[in-house]
Amino acid sequence: MKAKRIVLVLLALILLPIVVFFALQFYHYSKNESPYRTLLIPRLEIGIVEISNLGSDEINMDEKLLIHNPLPFNFTADSLQYKLFIGDVEVIKSTYTKSLLIRKWNSTWIDLPVTINNEKLLATLAKADQLGKDSVLYRIQTTFHTHIPFKKKFEIDTEKLLPLFYIPTARLKEVSHDSLNLKGVTLFLKVMIGNRNKFPFQLKDLKYKFSLGGHPWITGAELGAIDIKQQDSTELLLPLRISFSHIFKSLGPLISKGGKVEYKLSMDLNLVSDNNAIKNSQVTVNDTGTLKELIKLAKDEKNKEKERQ
Repeated sequence: MKAKRIVLVLLALILLPIVVFFALQFYHYSKNESPYRTLLIPRLEIGIVEISNLGSDEINMDEKLLIHNPLPFNFTADSLQYKLFIGDVEVIKSTYTKSLLIRKWNSTWIDLPVTINNEKLLATLAKADQLGKDSVLYRIQTTFHTHIPFKKKFEIDTEKLLPLFYIPTARLKEVSHDSLNLKGVTLFLKVMIGNRNKFPFQLKDLKYKFSLGGHPWITGAELGAIDIKQQDSTELLLPLRISFSHIFKSLGPLISKGGKVEYKLSMDLNLVSDNNAIKNSQVTVNDTGTLKELIKLAKDEKNKEKERQ
């Protein structure tokens, strides 16, 4: 009888932590109102979407997931597959091949790199804009492949409502210069930065470069913060110092091609904003054209100024 009692006590001691564990898991499960809640498998605690770079062809984003493992043991995910949806449109499907260690009774951050083709993204955002929406739902589906005996594969979904964000535009409107001196000449580029977004932002430590007639880039920088107005265009006057060697190299194309000489302008923008999704993002904007187009733009601008007077 005594031996039987000892066995029962030992069984109770073994089973009690298991019962408590399942009871706590069920309690947290019942209190969680998320549609993506889980009972025993790992669950998502936090999902963050940040835009790191906005280029003319593609957008780079970082998807940060905080995964909580409620199980009493570590496990390794050999790989994970993920899909990104903007609205109801799947814009990317990829595989993260690095091994991931998910620690027991703990939370682990996972960073997923996401690259989206601009053409596909802009079509999706334009559709949302036509419907009068000022935000769009970003949703990511992740599938983990593990060695857990009772769960070889599990899925975690997260979604985030983010404001519609349009890539800023840059348009060279006019080029002027100061007088020649022994060091060369300074060009002044009048550039219009267009912002279709419903919120302002700042450009920090602007870097830019200009090329004429296919010659090497001439670079410049404007340090500090520049305020960009919401749903409007902001005029910038950017100086570029050109040496005599650059001037002489440009004379040939200017004489032979005249107004058909092509120019290129590229600007690297660092965004400063209260919007967490785009703050500290890097944006590259480009503009190309010919001197003839540039001269016409300058004349049109002067005519508009005369009409306003």
